[in-house]
Amino acid sequence: MKQNNPNYRILLLLLFFPCILLAQTSLSGKVLDANGETVPFVNVIEKGTSNGTTTDVDGNFTISVPSLPSVLVFSSLGFETQEFNATNGNAISITLADSAEALDEVVVTGLASSIKRSNAANAVGSVTSEELVGTTSQSTVDGALYGKVTGVNITSSSGAPGGGFALRLRGITSITGNNQPLIVIDGVYVNNVEIPSGLRFASGANSGNEENSGNRLADLDPNDIANIEILKGSSAAAIYGQRGSAGVIIITTKRGKQGKTKISFRQDVGINKIQNALGLRPWTAASVLETFGQDELDKYNATIAERGSLYDYEDIIYGETGFITETALSASGGNDKTKFYVGGSYRDEEGIIKNTGFDRFSIRGNIDHKISNVFDISSSTNYIRSNSNRSFTGNENEGGLSYGYTLAFSRPWNNFFPDENGNYPDNPNASGNPLFVRDKAKNEDTNNRIIQSLTLNTKLFTNDNNRIKFSNSVGIDYLSNETFVYVPETHQAQQGLGASAGFIAQGKNSFTQFNTQSAFVWDHDALDGDLALTSQVGLAYLYQESNLVNARGTGLAAGQTNVTLSANQTTAQGLSEQKEVGYFGQVEGNYKDQFIGTLGYRFDKSTLNGGPNKLYGFPKASLAINLANFDFWSLEAVNLVKLRAAYGETGNSANFGSTFTSLAASNIGGTIGQSVDGIKGDPDIIPETAKEFEFGLDLGVINNRINFEATYYVKTVEDLILPRSTESSSGFVRETTNLGELQNKGIELAINAGIVESENFSWNTRVQFYKNTSEITRLDVPPFALGGAGFGLGLGTIYIEEGQPVTQLVGNIDRNGDGVSVPTQVGNTEPDFQMGFSNNLTLFKNLDISFLFQLKSGGENLNLSRYLSDLGQVTADLETQAGQDRLLTPTNADRFVEPAGYLKLREAAMYYRLKSSAIKTIFGDTVEAVKLGVSGRNLFTITDYSSYDPEVSVNGGSGLSSGIEVAPFPSSRQIFFHLNVNF
Repeated sequence: MKQNNPNYRILLLLLFFPCILLAQTSLSGKVLDANGETVPFVNVIEKGTSNGTTTDVDGNFTISVPSLPSVLVFSSLGFETQEFNATNGNAISITLADSAEALDEVVVTGLASSIKRSNAANAVGSVTSEELVGTTSQSTVDGALYGKVTGVNITSSSGAPGGGFALRLRGITSITGNNQPLIVIDGVYVNNVEIPSGLRFASGANSGNEENSGNRLADLDPNDIANIEILKGSSAAAIYGQRGSAGVIIITTKRGKQGKTKISFRQDVGINKIQNALGLRPWTAASVLETFGQDELDKYNATIAERGSLYDYEDIIYGETGFITETALSASGGNDKTKFYVGGSYRDEEGIIKNTGFDRFSIRGNIDHKISNVFDISSSTNYIRSNSNRSFTGNENEGGLSYGYTLAFSRPWNNFFPDENGNYPDNPNASGNPLFVRDKAKNEDTNNRIIQSLTLNTKLFTNDNNRIKFSNSVGIDYLSNETFVYVPETHQAQQGLGASAGFIAQGKNSFTQFNTQSAFVWDHDALDGDLALTSQVGLAYLYQESNLVNARGTGLAAGQTNVTLSANQTTAQGLSEQKEVGYFGQVEGNYKDQFIGTLGYRFDKSTLNGGPNKLYGFPKASLAINLANFDFWSLEAVNLVKLRAAYGETGNSANFGSTFTSLAASNIGGTIGQSVDGIKGDPDIIPETAKEFEFGLDLGVINNRINFEATYYVKTVEDLILPRSTESSSGFVRETTNLGELQNKGIELAINAGIVESENFSWNTRVQFYKNTSEITRLDVPPFALGGAGFGLGLGTIYIEEGQPVTQLVGNIDRNGDGVSVPTQVGNTEPDFQMGFSNNLTLFKNLDISFLFQLKSGGENLNLSRYLSDLGQVTADLETQAGQDRLLTPTNADRFVEPAGYLKLREAAMYYRLKSSAIKTIFGDTVEAVKLGVSGRNLFTITDYSSYDPEVSVNGGSGLSSGIEVAPFPSSRQIFFHLNVNF
């Protein structure tokens, strides 16, 4: 007889339950990434079940499984999913590899957060170290960015060693204010100033930005950089508030990795040669007689009889072969607590003009240290010393110094070389002998710079769904600059000054920037992990001060280079101090990598604004939708389809001094007093505000082997700060206040493709297209020629006019033939569009070939160098019918506007990597890798432009002067040989 007793079953369960527990096996271990860093919050799942856990903040995990062997599956966003077959109870160590989809995919979205590129709602440009310097040797960071990022327009303002570049991100954002992007290096706001030397007081140039100065981004060694992110528009840069109107360039330098110490050595050797010489006018006896008369013909004949040829002073001045060397040594490594990177480099670059050059010594130390499970600290220290001699080029007014001016009026049958006693003859047709200037005059600067950043991260709270941390960083950029300009009293133009002959200027300039940022960041997982929220709030502070002292003297004692030994002395000093405070908050949400949204706001106040304690707000909002991550998506070949939209606002404060009326010192009867300098300040001036809408589409095909990115933007800049004339009865000449509005519209397209990926051959290509158009949409003052951006309506200038592009070139033209000239647009410096085309090929695993073409279509330059050479009648084409016709054309802006489009082979290289077997045979186990290569920059240029280079800017990198040429330092072609060795 069978009995069913439920109590019996319960008793059996209680008896056997401890046995069941004993049958469970506990597995534990740690998860690391490829750099040896612990990876928190990795999903650890028993394969085929729902049994799982996640790693803690230190990458540790423990999971119980019923029996062994058991297969564990490790997965986390940004890493390849990995399986592990556990056959015993030993501690497990798992190293996750970055997923192919995640490589180079993290971009900045806030001051204390980042996001995968595949989820970003903005078009953020990114350049890796390999893209930046992997092809050829680069002198400066800005010059290395040519053609590598959509929406970035770069114009060389000088071909002198050490550069001089104007960077524009998505067009012009200010007419009288800053147009260069904010530069942030490892969290430090970096000074990119151009420093005047006082040269204009000797040359007769109009302003400090006509002195051919370089910008101080040249101090940074491009080889120290690991990655550059470029926030091109206000929708991406809004979190930087009133510093972000012209865009933001975020530079991250190289850091150490866990593992054995690795040493890298690099030696580059190269040459500099002029890229495009204009050549001599093909003189004949008949043309000399017709042009200059019998006296000059006699000199011509005497020179031909004596030496058999004319003097080619263009080749004599610009035809040097400059030698370039760069040596770099770095070491990196570390353990689970401390990682380090130490690097040093020295670059010595001679120019194409004798006695010109640029050298830079840089040493860097980056340290990351994990103090405990709660605290970690990072430090970056960079010391740089750089020197340059830029000689004398660019605009002047009969100073007899600028080579372009003197060559335009120098006749090639005159001998300018010194005699046996070292005496240089005068130039009979110009105010200076170019060989004397090259050999005797000096235009030098020296820079000592320290850039220091320090960041402390504190993990305040962690559980399964929340991670809260506090981050505090400080940054210091200190620059000490000295300038030296010397023109001997024996210089031709100086001799005419009598007792005031000779010129010297000594500059002592210092700049200090200090910035700090504190932020709380809260990561929260909601909806069973389907929704990830990242919130941040914080405070940013920036302090800047500058002290520029320039002592000048004329009437030098013979052979002396000391201001105190001059008869007439002047000292000028410029002091400025700025303080800014920003309060920011931002929330980012990510639902299953399907919907990614951001809302943020920043309040800023600045001593540059009217009402220094008034807060100005800058909002941002964005949304990205990844259609390929939805359940309904079934097209496996297309793995990314992202629609995105973003809006943001940024600001641009007035220039220092705009809020108050300046006083000038006056001397009346020996008594020092003060007077108003005629410029009225505006105590109510507000920042210019850029408001940008951005829309885009991103596609990824075949596991992102092919990527396509399309972006359209509209950026409106309101409350433009402009000058206007005032009533004479007010006692002022002009005032500066908010008076206009401009708009930029543009499109950016890019495609990346891994065309071939096989064992013995790979080919990757990238094509970029970008176009920007600008318009002055409101102007509360009459149209005007912008000071410092041209030479008036007679020769042509940038002209600010409602309904017209901000980059238009205008001159007074008599179109109707009635003798009445009116302001007329004769050109536009803005390109119709630009393109970049880069390719990287690898053959048989050891031979790398790469090249980068850059195309600029449309846009015009005002070529006033040809105006000068036409005046001197030495232009090379004057023997042609076109040249003769040009001489008959009225001398106005219309005559000198030329198309400035071009196609350049910007970079090309070929490297060979020695096979490991050959390395081991030659070097043993000491050397890991050896790479030999040859490369070039600016190898050729195809253009209709008649001067040295269609990339010109007479007024340096600031303002709107791009596209106006006056006697520049010619650009050069460079060839390099490379040796890279890794130990």
